[in-house]
Amino acid sequence: MASRKDEKEQRRKERLAAEEAAKAASSRQQRLRLFGALGLAIVAVVAVVIAISASGSSGPKGPSASALKGINLPAVKDTNLASAAKTAGCVVLDYSKFYGPHGSSQSDPNNLYTHVGGNVNYKTNPPSYGDHNPSPASDGDYVGQGTPKKEQLVHSLEHGRVELQYKPGLPAAQVKQLETYFAKEQDGKFAPSQYLLLFQNETKMPYAVAEVAWAHILGCKTFNPSIFDAIRAFRIKYSFQGPEKQFVGPE
Repeated sequence: MASRKDEKEQRRKERLAAEEAAKAASSRQQRLRLFGALGLAIVAVVAVVIAISASGSSGPKGPSASALKGINLPAVKDTNLASAAKTAGCVVLDYSKFYGPHGSSQSDPNNLYTHVGGNVNYKTNPPSYGDHNPSPASDGDYVGQGTPKKEQLVHSLEHGRVELQYKPGLPAAQVKQLETYFAKEQDGKFAPSQYLLLFQNETKMPYAVAEVAWAHILGCKTFNPSIFDAIRAFRIKYSFQGPEKQFVGPE
């Protein structure tokens, strides 16, 4: 028969075993909570990366290099925007006086241009500033792939993009020249297609070709070889100059 001392020792061992089991269970729960939090953090990071990718520069890529082979552009002759535009018969329009800091209304600097879900009637054609859709159009060549909504395009301008657009019905050979410019032209520090969108205009603009930055327009009534110097100079001057400059991709 076990002595009282033996019984006490047995109960002590059982108590210690129970305490160790409780500690082990608590440790497992802490590890599970830690792994769960880590998993949620990873999911959040992935979601942010996807969101950035969706709103960044990974838009339509346009035709392959082989499809543009043999299409040549006029050599650079004039790097001054004003004189190049005049030679090409283009106009350079500046609407920056109508807005203040951070894209706000000049008449009320606290009234920022806002995100809207519906249609916006813009004061310029093509649209160059104002209220806009919450989702900006991605950089890319949209020829033959549909033009983003004008409200999305204006949001892209706010982020410092330059948009090269052409009137419906422009001859295919001239559209290919614009695509060649988009895909191959290095203008100043800006690499081919960097901060740039190319698409067919859908607002019935009065130009054959136009290039637009936030509150600035280069409008060319006719397509001629001289427009490329004006396009180049405009892009160099106004790329990445919007009130909410947003860097995406390699600098």
